[in-house]
Parts: sequence; structure tokens; C-alpha cells
Amino acid sequence: MTDRVVVSTPANVSAPDQGAVYGANPLPVWLFLAGNVVMVCSLWLLGAGGMVSKLILLVFWLLMIAGFGRRLRFSGEVICGVFLLGGLMALVGTGNGAGPEKLRLIGNLLMLPVGLLAGMLIGRACLWIMMPALVLYLPLSSSFYVTHEGMRLNHPFLFLGLFALCSVTAWRGGKVVAGIAALAVLLSQTRIAVLAMMINLAGRIRFSSIWTWMVGSCVIAATAWVVADHLPRLLMTHGSGRLSFWRDFADMWVAAPTTHKWLGFGAGSVEHILSGYASFASFGALHNDHFRMLFETGIIGAGIWTIGWFLMIWMVRPSRLSVCILLSVMVTMVTDNSLNYGHYLMCCGIAAGIAARGNAQHG
Repeated sequence: MTDRVVVSTPANVSAPDQGAVYGANPLPVWLFLAGNVVMVCSLWLLGAGGMVSKLILLVFWLLMIAGFGRRLRFSGEVICGVFLLGGLMALVGTGNGAGPEKLRLIGNLLMLPVGLLAGMLIGRACLWIMMPALVLYLPLSSSFYVTHEGMRLNHPFLFLGLFALCSVTAWRGGKVVAGIAALAVLLSQTRIAVLAMMINLAGRIRFSSIWTWMVGSCVIAATAWVVADHLPRLLMTHGSGRLSFWRDFADMWVAAPTTHKWLGFGAGSVEHILSGYASFASFGALHNDHFRMLFETGIIGAGIWTIGWFLMIWMVRPSRLSVCILLSVMVTMVTDNSLNYGHYLMCCGIAAGIAARGNAQHG
């Protein structure tokens, strides 16, 4: 994390003036300190419910983008992405649902794109703000809790976000922090988080090297033995009740009026319906963000959501690591509520943006 802030020129962002005010200067000390204070406060406020915490996170990085990107002009891909995101937010805002639920969903939708743009514009300097805050917060707030499937470590997605940031850092200690984050994800016994971490890791592996296969085979064998012996939940194939809920919501959507099929039931409708279930306290949400978008925003919203994912991946396609990071996020949304995890989405967006920026500068 020792590089300087350089105005980037990735495939989707062009800089008309390479001598821009932030061109070759490191982060000012005041910005480094203020950014870390803001991020730590945002993380600690997660326990208060998350909405204020995510608002602080989002506003800060929007201000960072405004400060670093005011002299840049963007390509058609970025402009198209902005219009798609704006259309989806307008659909949510004008649809059914309570005002706070609409604002919450809109804020969640902004996290990954804002992080991606910040990483592209600012580069590895973003790590000076995100990583120290996470490294400070996670050891102090992490703990094991008892379930019927054994002991599990909390904060799997925050550790997963830290792992994503470590995958793009130039700091020598980054590998050590990445290893600790990876171990924490394993100890959480969250299967989809472990799968996402493996997809992220695939973006860094040199598959053409014989050493990769030799060392990798030993590591995989050792990890498999440890998992089978001490982390049995990772090998379980049950859906924790998800399939039953998905089936119920699919039946509701099929039987819904045409208007609801096209425009959705509205923001917050999933939680409102689930609150009537006896198991809501333990289950809490639908655990499938892609299906949730279809249910709450309809065919139109799900179509924009899908196109938006393809557009983001297309924008970063020259960087295998960027593509893998975005795919890992997409995968977590199949069986979890990743759209609600603002800090995780911001970390992955920043990491994917940094990787895309680095590829454009060296590719």
C-alpha cells in the first residue's frame, strides 16, 4: 500500500489532463486520517442496524469520487452504466413499498458501482482508507458463536471483503493479512463465502505454471483434510430452509397480477412477507438477491439488474482478477443477502476497480 495516487486511464475512463491536481501526489495526511476515522465509525455503527453506517460509507466514497474525478471524462460504457443504475433506482423509487425501504434498497444498489468507480479513479490509495479500518475493527469485534452445526466465526463477508482488498495490494504484508482473512472465512463455515473466496483467488493464480499445480495440489489436499475433520458444515449440502422459502415466493410471483410481474411487489416486500413466517426470527431474509430483485422490482427491474452485471463485467474484462472479483460477488448473491452487506460490496468494488486500473496501465 505504498503507491501514489495517479489519475488512471483504464479502457472505460479517460483523462484529458495527465497533470491533474491529484496526478502524482500521495494522499494528504488529513485525508488519510479523516478517511480512517470515517470508516472505523461506519464499521462500529453496523451494530446499530446498518442504515446509518452504510449511508456514511456511501457518502464518503461519493465525495472521494467527486474530488478525484472532477477533471475526468467518461466513456460510453460508464455513461450507459449510470443510466442503467439511474433507471433501476427510479423504478425502485416510484414503485410500491415504504420510503425507508426504498432508500435502503437504492443505497445498497449503489455500493458496488461506487466502489468500482472509486477503485478505477483513485487506485491503490483507496486501500490506505479501507484496509487499516478493517484491520482495526475485525479483531476487536470478531467472536465465535455456537450453532447446532458447531462453532462459527462471525463477520464472514467483512473478512471476504478484506481478502478481496488484499488481492490487489502491493504492500508486502498483504499476503499475511490475506492468509488471516482466508482462515477467518474458513472458520466462519459459510459455504458461499468460501466459494467466493476461491473464485477471487482464481483471479491471481498463474495456471500456466507447473509450480501452481504442484503446490496447489498439496494445499488443496491439506485444506480438505482440515475441513473434513474440523469444519464439517462446509461439506454439508442442505439448503438451511432456503428452498422452501424460494418455492413459496415463486408461487406468489407466478400467481401475481401482471403489473406486479412487470414492476414488482415493491422494496421491502420480501421482508414484510417473511415477517409473517414463524421461522422469520432465525431465517430473516430470502437469501437470494437475484430472486429478490425479480420479486421486488419485477421483470423490468430484473432485466436492468442483469444487464448491469454484464456491463460491469464487460468494462473490466481485460483484467481476469477484476472479473473474478465481480463474479465472486454475483455468486454470493445466489444463496445469501449480499446486497445488504454494504462494506463487503464496497470493498469488492474497490478491489475490482483497482485491478482494472492496474491492468490498463500495464497491459
